[in-house]
Amino acid sequence: MYIRRGDSNHSLGGESRSIEICIILSIFCALSTTGVALRSYIRLVLLRTFGFDDAAIILAQVLAIGAAVAIGLETKYGLGFHTWAQPAEYFIPYMKAFYSSVVVYNVAMCPVKISILLQYRRVFAVRMVQLITFYGVVFMSAWTVTLCFLLTLICVPVSKFWDSTIPGRCLDSLTIWYMLAGFNLVTDLAIFCLPLPVIQSLQLPRKQKIMLIAVFGLGLFTCIISIIRIRTLKIAAATDDPNWDNVDAAIWSFLEVSTAIIAACLPTLRPIFSKIMPRLFSSSIGQSQGPSQYRVYVQAPSNSFIANPNSANIRNTTVGKSDSKRSLQESDNIELPPHNSGTIPPQDGCRIGVSITGGEKQGQYPSGAESQWSEVDMVIGGIQTTTAIMQQVTVKTAK
Repeated sequence: MYIRRGDSNHSLGGESRSIEICIILSIFCALSTTGVALRSYIRLVLLRTFGFDDAAIILAQVLAIGAAVAIGLETKYGLGFHTWAQPAEYFIPYMKAFYSSVVVYNVAMCPVKISILLQYRRVFAVRMVQLITFYGVVFMSAWTVTLCFLLTLICVPVSKFWDSTIPGRCLDSLTIWYMLAGFNLVTDLAIFCLPLPVIQSLQLPRKQKIMLIAVFGLGLFTCIISIIRIRTLKIAAATDDPNWDNVDAAIWSFLEVSTAIIAACLPTLRPIFSKIMPRLFSSSIGQSQGPSQYRVYVQAPSNSFIANPNSANIRNTTVGKSDSKRSLQESDNIELPPHNSGTIPPQDGCRIGVSITGGEKQGQYPSGAESQWSEVDMVIGGIQTTTAIMQQVTVKTAK
């Protein structure tokens, strides 16, 4: 129920939380924008591996900025003030801004989740993770389309949402808010838990494993925010002063999407962190001379996950830039066992294949091995780096 000026205690009308709202919006909008900008620079300029996961997070950031603008307009027209202090002519603009913020916030969470799932596919070349993330991306894409229709059709016509005098009908918006909040929490938890078994089984130094868990564990903070946000929705639904009591719901909604974007970007910023704190982010895995090095984790027969070149079963491989007019040679920064000559022989318990798209492919395979590498790709996946040509390095362990 909206209480108009003169219906309650006027002396409280001067209170305002508008400055608090604007400060929070500005800080977290700047942080998420910086994270996305740095990620885009690393992927486009340094690594040249810009992918769909990066495009999705950029879309999410654009929508997050839109949510910040909508909440800012809510503040202009009454959010953060007591409802009875809101001029009557501000009510419809306020409700329009409120409607926009709800739609943009909920849609923005979808490309964030899609980006994280695609990022898992890029990093973890494990069959189960690849399957789960593939179907997860398909599901979230379908959910995004469904959500766009659902949120825009809460009221028919849409204008009835902010003007109750217009003939039409509306769905129970409170039920929809709770349903969407519960869905976000469940999917946040699922996405957060997905890489944990892989990370836990990585054969990495303890310091690096802790850092990796900490970076991916930032998703847990988003889950906590989702829980807090559900509580604020309950408070806002039961209030007689919605302009004042909706502030927490608006703030936590924006914090949820902005922290999710930041959490999705942090794992991709390792090249920058390595420059700033080289000792903390130094790698025990073979270093590449150029910035295009990327790491992939694959599964060994013992169900442990390897990211260590000293493993008995799998050797780490890095990929560097290659001239598209010639074949990929050993000199193209492909780390191989010290005793190899000009070809890639099968190793004890290990096979390594290199496939090239966009350049000439010459005899770099063991006899009869070329037909086997397509099977490898389907079994454990690989890692792909885009430079002058497309290069894919895959690893297969002996049974």
